[in-house]
Amino acid sequence: MKFYTHIVGAILFFLILAHILHIQYILIGIFFASWIAVFPDVLDKLLGNHRGFGHSIIWIVPFSIVGVFNFTIAAALLTGFLSHLLLDIFTVHGSPLLYPFKKTKFVALGKRRRIRTGTNQDKAVFIFILFLVIPFFLFTTGAGQILTEKTLDPVFAAPGETPQSTSNNSSAIKNNINIYLTVQDSVNKNITIQKADESPTTILVNDI
Repeated sequence: MKFYTHIVGAILFFLILAHILHIQYILIGIFFASWIAVFPDVLDKLLGNHRGFGHSIIWIVPFSIVGVFNFTIAAALLTGFLSHLLLDIFTVHGSPLLYPFKKTKFVALGKRRRIRTGTNQDKAVFIFILFLVIPFFLFTTGAGQILTEKTLDPVFAAPGETPQSTSNNSSAIKNNINIYLTVQDSVNKNITIQKADESPTTILVNDI
């Protein structure tokens, strides 16, 4: 499959894993998952072998060792790499998972149903995964809740009533005040508080 399909696939699988394992630093994980998602094709292109050593599962070993130093990065590397192999299994040429010990390419589905790289099938898979990535990203990172709080109006009105304006809500919030006092003398003190539109309120402060 094309590189953009592998990237969105890696992001999707990492977001799912991050939600299950409660992984922090989501953006860092997305970066490493996206980067490693194109690693197999880049490596095999440099070696001059289409789907060879770069598509071998032996890379799981060094990527797992990274987990000793940073769990999030290791999880992202493993997820991005394995998602690449998984998607390639559904293509015409498959993926040589046991390379170089065995050059047999593992495939899924029947030959006519496999996906050809760069075709409309490949683009359709990309669009489908992308539509899944967006809600998963909003849900996992909490960005969806932030957007909801900023876009929804918290003021509601019953049928036939006029909703209150946001300025009224702001004034109501401003009326809530906190007063912190320090009484140094060992005597009782009376403190009177009066709002502009209300009667005065007297508070007795007793020595403790």
